[in-house]
Amino acid sequence: MGSEEVPAGPLSGIRVLDFSMFMAGPYCTRLMADAGAEVIKIEPPDGDYLRGANPMRGPHSGFFAHMSCGKKSVKLDLKSAAGKAAIRRLMPTIDVVLENYRPGVMDRLELGYEALSALQPKLVFCSVSGYGQTGPDAKLPAYAPIIHAASGMDLALIEFERRLDRPIANRSTAADILAATHAFGAICAALVGRARTGKGERIDVALMDTMHHMLAYEVQAAQLENPPKPPVFEPIETRDGFIVVAPVSLLNFQSLARAIGRLEWLDDEGYATTQGRIRDWDHLMGEVAKWAAGRDADDCVALLTEAGCPCSRYRTVAESIHSPHVVERGSMIEMDQGAGSYLMPNSPFKFANADVRARPWVPTLGQHNDEVLGDLGQAAE
Repeated sequence: MGSEEVPAGPLSGIRVLDFSMFMAGPYCTRLMADAGAEVIKIEPPDGDYLRGANPMRGPHSGFFAHMSCGKKSVKLDLKSAAGKAAIRRLMPTIDVVLENYRPGVMDRLELGYEALSALQPKLVFCSVSGYGQTGPDAKLPAYAPIIHAASGMDLALIEFERRLDRPIANRSTAADILAATHAFGAICAALVGRARTGKGERIDVALMDTMHHMLAYEVQAAQLENPPKPPVFEPIETRDGFIVVAPVSLLNFQSLARAIGRLEWLDDEGYATTQGRIRDWDHLMGEVAKWAAGRDADDCVALLTEAGCPCSRYRTVAESIHSPHVVERGSMIEMDQGAGSYLMPNSPFKFANADVRARPWVPTLGQHNDEVLGDLGQAAE
């Protein structure tokens, strides 16, 4: 399916130059493409690193497709005079530039904010980086796992797991996705501001800053000498798997008590307040664990759900993406790059009055050079 076959979205008419690679930048522009923006992905002569990243289907990377579906690919050598000239030629038509190099790289390429905004005064220029554009750590190299460690998240997590004495091994990209969604929101806000004032904007998004926003409890507790312990949502073992329950509100707690037959909890004044329940949280969860131990996970979930207590069985990713709920909502779309069809997450937000969804194509390297650059297409590669 080609781009011309997809109806317009709320960002249709917005033209984006995407200089980013890996995840934080590309996921931001993937969201913009889902919303209808024309996203022109600028790739080096050997292509984005993720084009060769597992999992692969034949010569195609599902990881790359996840980040870049719906975009156009232009292959350019930005270190060459022809590559720089091609970008400058495009600038009067561009609304948004997004880059996630280390601070200073775009300026050294003569493609920084000052240079490009001189060619397009209404430009919204967004930089996404590990530590931001300013500060003593600004030029340090960083990926999401580095920021998870530096932000305090990894050590905070093991404080809640009594069986661990070191940070867990993982491959979480939380900081990337969090920064990408903040960048997406900031760019959209800047475009609204531009419509009102006629002025462009310079946006600086740091993975570190977004992580501190996510760690709301931990940031506040770190400033107290003896902070109270928060509730911890532990896996509860059943006969055939694990479940998690989250009786956060009073109504949730009352529903839990009824579901597991502990009606005496309803009359205990100590459990009538949030602080009272948190003080006795470990005991309460221990009693839930005893109740669940002799039951199947699905039976536990059915009983708790019917009573009104938030809960879930722990699922594999494969189970989750094929669940009836995900299927009915259209939360996945089918993608096919010639090596068999596979599922791709659809846009995480739905509009009632506009077409917002993953655009079901993935550009080949340099596929749109001639379309985007015209006569400069081949010369600038």
